[in-house]
Amino acid sequence: MNAAKAHARTEAIVTAPVARTLFRLTTPMVGGIIALMALGIVDAYFVGQLGLNELAALGFVLPVTHGVNSIGLGLGMALSVLVSRLFGEQKPESAARLITDGRLLILIAGIVLQVLLYLIMKPLFRLMGADAIVQGFISEFMVLWLPVVPIMLLALTANSTLRAIGSPAKSASLLATLAVVNGLLDPLLIFGYGPLPGLGMGGAALATSIAWLITYVVSDYVLGVQENLILRGRIEIHTLLRNWRQLTHIGIPAIFANFMTPLAAVILTAMVAQYGAEAVAGFTVATRVGDLCLLVIFALSSTLPMFIGQNIGAGRVDRAHQALFGVLKFCIVFQGIIWILILLSASTIGPAFSDNEQVIAIVSTYLWVVPLSYGGQAVGIMVMVTLNVLKRPKTALLVAGSRLLLINLPLAYMGGYVGASTGLFFGFAAGNIISGLIAWKIVSDVWQAESRAQFS
Repeated sequence: MNAAKAHARTEAIVTAPVARTLFRLTTPMVGGIIALMALGIVDAYFVGQLGLNELAALGFVLPVTHGVNSIGLGLGMALSVLVSRLFGEQKPESAARLITDGRLLILIAGIVLQVLLYLIMKPLFRLMGADAIVQGFISEFMVLWLPVVPIMLLALTANSTLRAIGSPAKSASLLATLAVVNGLLDPLLIFGYGPLPGLGMGGAALATSIAWLITYVVSDYVLGVQENLILRGRIEIHTLLRNWRQLTHIGIPAIFANFMTPLAAVILTAMVAQYGAEAVAGFTVATRVGDLCLLVIFALSSTLPMFIGQNIGAGRVDRAHQALFGVLKFCIVFQGIIWILILLSASTIGPAFSDNEQVIAIVSTYLWVVPLSYGGQAVGIMVMVTLNVLKRPKTALLVAGSRLLLINLPLAYMGGYVGASTGLFFGFAAGNIISGLIAWKIVSDVWQAESRAQFS
């Protein structure tokens, strides 16, 4: 392991000006997440060319794939919290042992999840409201996507680990690799080219699976060879079990906290499904575009935990405080600007994906209403990742769960009851704003309590 390189990275993170350092760390992640978000839109575009039912099938599949991603993100969060503090304490060797042991745990979790999804796949999509025709297209996708689930989790957590050690540029490069490979393969495998047959929804799944496999191989090389953070040799059972206990203490609540978003998406998709396949198709496009509006927030949420963790590990709690509350204020102002820009272009986005009038109307309405609340959503995201870094994973779970299950979805349901799909979107947006205010209050109280305890 190059200890000098690790020390130099950490020294810059804990001494350089806060705003400038966060900008430096986050900028490459913006590029990586732009590629990832653009890939989501490209997927929706190509699948949309197959037909309305195929696009609706993608809408049902997305919450499930996001759910798997959430498990990877939760395990990655646990690794990031512990690894960033170890690097702040200048203990890269201990971090390497933790990373190596963690990867075995992640592989086992991936295999278990893969089997579970196979067993519950059909009843799950029936429960979500997919009709028989759409379920056929869903099955085409899932049969070629499920085999790659363990590989996805390993690649996702490797990506989080690279950010935790202060290498966001390498993390962004992995995301870009995933996006470019998937984007190139999509049209070839979906529609076919020359002797290559078009596989439709199966082609979209196969493109995704191949892209994740290549990304995993690259991530393993970067983490294991370039950074020397994957140890080879005999497993130390005592250390392994201790590291697994640390990871699961943070990781299990973090998984459930991250899982709240796709779970809410499943429920919200089921709510939208009562208005027909056109509504689901429009909702699918709108949420992909909405995710793109949050790309800077997603980038910040991937670097802020590492910055806070390394600074707390180095004893610079003042810098961690400055970073957190500065980022919260930035999120509100920035997302307000994004909403204004969306207002100017919302009516032109729907026709780019479909010529169906109802689909276009759903896209436009969603983009006029929901992005207004993205400032509140951004605050909730930042608070959740920060609470995990502060080793308050159960509080982070409480924030995520109350936001989505006790505030956003009930308000969306009431809005839908009063005003159909438009009312549903207004209700969900109101929930984002209310839950953002609550999250800010919670993290302020937690920070005061942790400060009194000197972040022990």
